[in-house]
Amino acid sequence: MRDNSSTFYADFFGGLAGAIAVLPQTIGLSVLLFTSIGLDASSGAMAGLIGATILLLSSGIMGATTGMISAPNGPVTMLLAGLVVKLSPDYSHMEVLVILGAVLFFTGLFQITFGLLKGGEVIKIIPYPVVASMITAIGILMIKSQFKQIIPVETIDGWSRYIPLIVAIVTFAIIYIFKTCAPKLPSILMGLLGGIATYAMLTFSTSSRVDPNWVIGTLPVINVEAIFHRFDGLHLFQLPWQLIIVSALALTVLVMIDCLLTALVADTQTFMRHNAKKELVAQGIAQMLIGIVGGVGGGGTKGSTLACTMAGGRRWSPVFAALILILISIFGREVGAFLPLSALSGVIIYIGLKMINPNILLWFTGRYTRLDAINAIMVIVVTLFFDVTKAVALGMIFAIITFISRNMQRSLIRRQTNITEYPSPRRWSEQHGQILKGHGDKALLIELQGSLYFARTDQLYTRIMEEAQGRQVIILHFRRVSSIDMSGMVILMQMVEMARKNGTEIVFTHLHKRLGFGKKAKKAFASIERNKEWSHIIIFKSTVRALEYAEDQILKSQNIDIESKRDIAYSVEFENNELCTTIDTTGISLLKEIAVKKRYNNKEVVLSEGDSGTSIYMVKKGCVERRLYNGRTSYKVLAKYSPGIYFGKPSFFGLGPITTRYVAQGETTLYKLRKAEIEQVSEKMKAGLYADFLFSISRNIAYESEKLISEIQRLEAL
Repeated sequence: MRDNSSTFYADFFGGLAGAIAVLPQTIGLSVLLFTSIGLDASSGAMAGLIGATILLLSSGIMGATTGMISAPNGPVTMLLAGLVVKLSPDYSHMEVLVILGAVLFFTGLFQITFGLLKGGEVIKIIPYPVVASMITAIGILMIKSQFKQIIPVETIDGWSRYIPLIVAIVTFAIIYIFKTCAPKLPSILMGLLGGIATYAMLTFSTSSRVDPNWVIGTLPVINVEAIFHRFDGLHLFQLPWQLIIVSALALTVLVMIDCLLTALVADTQTFMRHNAKKELVAQGIAQMLIGIVGGVGGGGTKGSTLACTMAGGRRWSPVFAALILILISIFGREVGAFLPLSALSGVIIYIGLKMINPNILLWFTGRYTRLDAINAIMVIVVTLFFDVTKAVALGMIFAIITFISRNMQRSLIRRQTNITEYPSPRRWSEQHGQILKGHGDKALLIELQGSLYFARTDQLYTRIMEEAQGRQVIILHFRRVSSIDMSGMVILMQMVEMARKNGTEIVFTHLHKRLGFGKKAKKAFASIERNKEWSHIIIFKSTVRALEYAEDQILKSQNIDIESKRDIAYSVEFENNELCTTIDTTGISLLKEIAVKKRYNNKEVVLSEGDSGTSIYMVKKGCVERRLYNGRTSYKVLAKYSPGIYFGKPSFFGLGPITTRYVAQGETTLYKLRKAEIEQVSEKMKAGLYADFLFSISRNIAYESEKLISEIQRLEAL
C-alpha cells in the first residue's frame, strides 16, 4: 500500500506526463480542424485545449477508468473535418462552428444514453474489419490534410521555401527514433521539441523570408461572454438537423469504440478494471459541455494514457493533467508564437501512419478472410471519396450479407442417426429387440443447430423431404437451435403436413423456452394460423420419450400389439427374466424361493442417491427408469428397465453408494434378490448356483460395456 503523499506525487507526475504527451496531438488536430473551416490556427489551438481540459476533468472526477487520458483525437477530428467539407459551401464560419457544436452535444447525449443502457456491449457487434478500415481511412485523410502545410511556398524564393517540409521530416524522424530506441520517453513531445528547434535554427537568419502563417501565433484570451452569445441571431430550425443527428450517431460509435479500447489499455497497466457505463456517461457529459462552449471534442488517447500510467499516474492523474493544461492556457499564451504548424504536421502524419492497418492487405491471402478484406477496402474507398457515415453503413450491410451467406453454407443438421445406432434406453425383450434392429432405419433422429430463419428453414425443408422417403418417424431435435423466426415456424408446419400425406410422422423434441415456445408449444404454432387444427403435432420434452415413441411406431407397423405389450400393461414371470438365461431350473427354483416380491406406485422411488445395499432387482411388471438428476426436477434418463429385465449390479457388488435414482413408471412389481441369501442358499444346497448367477451378470455387463463403447464412439464423432 502506498501512503497519501506518495500517491499524490505519483498522480501529479503521471498527470504531468499525460499532459505533455497529449499536448502536441491536441493542438495539432484542433488546428487542423479550425484551419479547414477557414479560421486562424491560434483559435483552433485554444479550442483544443478547452476540449481536452473538459474531457480530462469529467473523466478524471468520475474515476471510471484509472489513469486514462482523454483529449481531441484522430477519429473524432477527421469525422468533424469531413463534415466541415460538406457544410462550408452553404454556411458561414460561425454557422459551421455552431453545427459542429450541435453534433458534439448530441454525441454526448447519445453517449450517455448508450452508457446507461449498457451500450458498451452493443458496440461489440460492429465487425472488426469495419472498425479497422474506418480507422485506416481516417489515418489516410489525416496525412492528406497536412500536405498543404508542408508543400513549398511559391511566394518565397530560395531554399527557405522548403523550411516547413524540412521541419516536418525532422519532427517525424525524431518521433520514430525515440519510439524505437527510447520507448519510455514521450516520443511525440521529443519530436515536437526537435521540430521547434529545427524551425528556430532554419529561420534565425532568414526572418525577412519567413511566412507568418508558418506558426500558430499567440493563443487568444478565453472570452466567456462570446461563448454565451455565440448562438445570438441563429435560427435553429434552419440548421441541417438530419445531418447533425446522423453525424452524431456515427461519431458516437467512433468515440465509444475509442474510449473503451483506451480503457482496456489503461487496465493492462494499472491491473484494475474500468467501469464502461460510468466512463461513457462521464465522456458524454464532457462532449455536451464541449459542444456548448465551442471546444473540440475527442476521446481516449492510447499513447498519452500509457505515458501517464507508466509514470505512476492512477486515480487523480487525469485531473492533474487538466490543471496543467489550464495553466498553459492562462500563462502560456505566447508559446504559440514559437510553435510551427509544420512541426505539428510531422506529429499528425506520424499519428496517421500509426492508424493505418497494413494487415488489411494480408487478409486477401486467406481463404476465410478474403471477404473481410474486400469489405475493408470498400469502407476505406467510400470514406476517402464520400464520408465515414456512408462507409460504416455500407460496411455493416456488407458484413451482414456476408454473415448470412456464410450461415447459409453451414449445415443446419448437426447429426442424424437411426434408432439402431441410437436406441432409446428402454431394454426390450429379445423378440422386440430383433424387430427394432431389423427396421431401425425407418426412424431417424435429426439434431439441428444454428438459427432457423426463412431462407435456411427452406433448405431444411428440402433436406427433410428427401430423408422422409421410406421413413415412418423423423425426430427433429432442437436443443442446439439458437433461434427461429415466424417464417421458419410456418415452414416447419408445412413440413409436418406434407410428411403426413406421404406416410411419415415428424415429431419435435427440445423446443426450449429460448426459442419463444414456453410451456405451450402447440399454442405457439396455433397462434400463427388459427384457422388450422394443430393438435396432431407431436412434441416431446426429452429425446428419450421421442425415441421410445419411434420404437413403438415401428413395432406397431410390424403388427406387434404395443397397447397390450406396453411396459405398464404386461408382465414377465420370474423364470423368463434375462437373469435366468444361464441358470438351470433347479437354480431358478432356489432363487424364486428367496426372492421378495415388492410393488411400487407410479413415480415411487425404488432406489435413491446415496443408498447402499447388495441386491438385484428383477422387473416383473411395469417399468423402472434410471435417472441422473442435475437439479430438483431436471434429469437425464440413463436407462429404462422393462418387464423381463433386471438392474442393480453396482449395488449388488457393493461398489459404494448409488449415484443415480431409480423411479417406477406406472404400477410396478419387482423381485428383490439379496446377495447374502443367494450365497447362503448356494452353499447350503452344495450347488453352483452362485457361480451361474455371477456368470449371467457378467454376460450382461459385457453387453452393456459394448453398448457403452459404441455410445462413446458416437459422442466422439460429434
